[in-house]
Amino acid sequence: MNKFTISDEDIQYASAILKVSSFDDQRTKVIKCMESKDIVACPGSGKTTVLLAKLMILARKLPFENNKGICVITHTNVAIDEIKERLGDKANELLSYPNYVGTLHSFISKFLGTPAMIKYHSKRPTRVFENEDFKMRLIKKSNVVYPPFKGSKLAGYLYANTDKKTRDSKDKLKIAKAREDMLRSFEFDYTDNIIKKVSYNKRSNVFSEATDSFKEYKMLIEELLNDGITSYNEIQGLAIKYLNEFEKQLSEIFASRFSFAFVDEMQDTSLLQLQILNKVFDTNKVVFQCFGDPQQTIYESEDKGCAWQPIDPLLIKNSHRISQSIANVADVVALHPYGMQGRILPENNKWAPIIITYKADDVSHVLKTYAKIISKYKMDENDQAVFKAVGMVKTKPTGLSITSYYPEFQKEEGKRKINNDFSNLQNYLIKIQEEIVKKEGTKVYYNRFILAFLKVLRIKDIKTTDGRYFSKNSLIKYLRENDEKLYRVTHRYFVRTIARIEQEKSVLMSFKYMIHIMLDRLFQDKIDLIADDFINGSSVQVPIVHKNVGQENTYVYNDIGIEINSVHGVKGQTHTATLYLETFYFSKTTGSIIDYLNGGSKANLESYEEKHLRVAYVAMTRPTDLLCIVMDDEVYLQNKANLNQLGWVHHSDVLS
Repeated sequence: MNKFTISDEDIQYASAILKVSSFDDQRTKVIKCMESKDIVACPGSGKTTVLLAKLMILARKLPFENNKGICVITHTNVAIDEIKERLGDKANELLSYPNYVGTLHSFISKFLGTPAMIKYHSKRPTRVFENEDFKMRLIKKSNVVYPPFKGSKLAGYLYANTDKKTRDSKDKLKIAKAREDMLRSFEFDYTDNIIKKVSYNKRSNVFSEATDSFKEYKMLIEELLNDGITSYNEIQGLAIKYLNEFEKQLSEIFASRFSFAFVDEMQDTSLLQLQILNKVFDTNKVVFQCFGDPQQTIYESEDKGCAWQPIDPLLIKNSHRISQSIANVADVVALHPYGMQGRILPENNKWAPIIITYKADDVSHVLKTYAKIISKYKMDENDQAVFKAVGMVKTKPTGLSITSYYPEFQKEEGKRKINNDFSNLQNYLIKIQEEIVKKEGTKVYYNRFILAFLKVLRIKDIKTTDGRYFSKNSLIKYLRENDEKLYRVTHRYFVRTIARIEQEKSVLMSFKYMIHIMLDRLFQDKIDLIADDFINGSSVQVPIVHKNVGQENTYVYNDIGIEINSVHGVKGQTHTATLYLETFYFSKTTGSIIDYLNGGSKANLESYEEKHLRVAYVAMTRPTDLLCIVMDDEVYLQNKANLNQLGWVHHSDVLS
């Protein structure tokens, strides 16, 4: 497939650009690998840096034979931004044809879903809706096509399966709402061509292909697709249909364009997405490499494992993040341990992992105890230190949850926000307080820039195709799907603009011009850059501050701040110290995995127990220096000898 190799000199070149002193044998082997391969990398291994080094080296060797390029697929735009930012000007080669750098959603939509929709429905997607928005439109279509008591099998099923009390009430509005709620819970599973019901984080089969209800539900989706209305699930369904019909031809097309294909964070790939990728890339003709860690697959909404099952992978099993003492106890809770190795710390900074126990579900002392441990080790003397306490279940009426430890805990949507609406453009472009940028990153600027664009669209009364004002997400999607070049230009402009604002330089004139370009290219509209009140209003220099400061999810003890969050909310983060809170999900999340914490295993794991393991693994691999977990005192006493042997110590031994 490729007639060149990666040399030691190539690797030295990449390490110098990326400011990495050197790459060890494990990482060098991955960078030099020139065959289709899975790469499994432990938490904190610098996996992204390894991939960036490889991309940087390959970009120097462009163009490849027959003008082939490189395909880079990630799961989030944040990952795309990191690639662009860290490669700098050297990313330009990767961002131009025949190369492709984008998210998995955009890859499937651009190369497969959209062409499939044109073929099968003679229409381009007018917009790819989020799941809930798509369901709303499906319900409206159902009410028109299959009204109640008109002979529809689907409508009959919905009525027959509503609660008897609701049916007996004869309340038409109440019955209609119950039917709609049930219909909203349905989802077409394109992996096995079955309609499933999603309820309480579980999926159950509802209609098989042979039933009339299945055919009627499928017809509703077809009607929406004929109207140009789709969702990510349906886009992927169209993609797999297209591939099933033209797999050989399409794989040849992709092989003629790409010599290499890389997928990052492969553990986050769904089964359907995995099927699509395997059909798209012929590993005999394209070097197809997947980077990730199957142990770090955790899902917010359902109990399922990792669709990606690495085969004979290359391993990067030494972490730059976690200490060896943490690696010893975290590796044993992995479903498939591979001997993770941690950093060797100096003796005065080598802290054993700690178990904080409680009795009779009274966890009121836990956060205070954690703070005292942090103080005991003088970790709070480091201004850059990050302390977090995380759990699996945010809140519930009975059983342990994050709110059991910190009653003031609010979910993400309830957390404090930043002032976000101003009367003139200039106030969207002023420097933001340093502590806010330090805490939230440059995304706080990105958000403000998008809000300025949204303000212009509202003033101009420019709406989406369904008559709504644009949201941040819908505008970004619209920009990416309708003018990808402008999307890339806008991103690069934002990066430069942030730098100028931080240097306290004016960006007003250039931002006006960007607004003009956006309106003209996306919406064929104009704005008066001289006379428009919003564009030219005088700056009031409104301070950009947080509202409801007292409601932040932070526990404070003796000036030590501990951020409270869910494990899902900190996936991918690095902390100085992490406390894993025991919560209740079918059973207690620490107690249910005690066999693994003891260094053993358990036969016939329940699905929720597997989820407990996965979540614990992610939580326990966040900290660099100190790991603490919460455990029922009885469970600890019953397993004390094994736990101590593995390296765990009790909080009372530390604070005595």
